[in-house]
Amino acid sequence: MPSMRHPILASALAATLAVALPFAAHAESVTLQVEQVTPGADPHTNARVVDIKLKPDSVKTLANFTRERVGQRVQFRANGILLSSATLMSPLDGDSLRITAGEHGFAGKSAEEIAQGIMKDGALTMDDENR
Repeated sequence: MPSMRHPILASALAATLAVALPFAAHAESVTLQVEQVTPGADPHTNARVVDIKLKPDSVKTLANFTRERVGQRVQFRANGILLSSATLMSPLDGDSLRITAGEHGFAGKSAEEIAQGIMKDGALTMDDENR
């Protein structure tokens, strides 16, 4: 930390940090409106999945958000529960998503419980990871 012998330098550093720190920890997010949600199992791995069909306006939102983040990690959440975290290899420009449960399910919840929660809320959130 700068000493008080250089008050101009100290105040310039403080101003820079005050502006930069909120952006360093800020994650941008989008809300995707859901048309249909179906719990199920992957036929090849038998892993529990939640298939999500988006409303037309959200298809464009998803494509725009992911196009700017290829190569970065993003997270999908529903009702405050982290459903998936993945590195984008390409933009997501379709009208549907499949989220596969991890080793312990969806934060201890079943695919059916997650699907019901998403349909009740009508939305899914996607955000930058650690941005």
